[in-house]
Amino acid sequence: MTRPNKATRQNTFATLRLSGDRLDPDRISAILRVPPTKAWRKGERYIAGQRTGTLVGRTGTWFLATDDLVKSPDLGQHLDFLTNLLSQGPQDQSDRLVELREVMVRDDLKADVSCFWHGKAGEQPPAIPPEKTKKLRSLPAEIEADFDTDEPASQAP
Repeated sequence: MTRPNKATRQNTFATLRLSGDRLDPDRISAILRVPPTKAWRKGERYIAGQRTGTLVGRTGTWFLATDDLVKSPDLGQHLDFLTNLLSQGPQDQSDRLVELREVMVRDDLKADVSCFWHGKAGEQPPAIPPEKTKKLRSLPAEIEADFDTDEPASQAP
């Protein structure tokens, strides 16, 4: 299987990642009620990719990328998907967040969210909505942004 060419690849997505030596991927999936894009326990063999092959996890990792789940160039919709995993309503919000926080503290897990966006030359990168930042930091999760644009076309002499 080959990756789609750059012109057809999703240019916006977000990834929620939890990691730690005592991470139990099944427990995280049960709390969030969604299977991960990829997950492994510390010491477990996993397929890192076609070129890289099989590796052994140095730490446990569970991550979910939105690129195959949200078909939109709007970063806000990708972040909506992730924040909705943390809550589906007032009571559920409290329960899921509390349960995930308890597991994170008990198992010494870290969380981060990576936001990726690639635009055309001169295009303005998106802003990360403050309400999404607040919700994700309440997990707590670090938020990273990887925003890039194409190089401007060179002028022929």
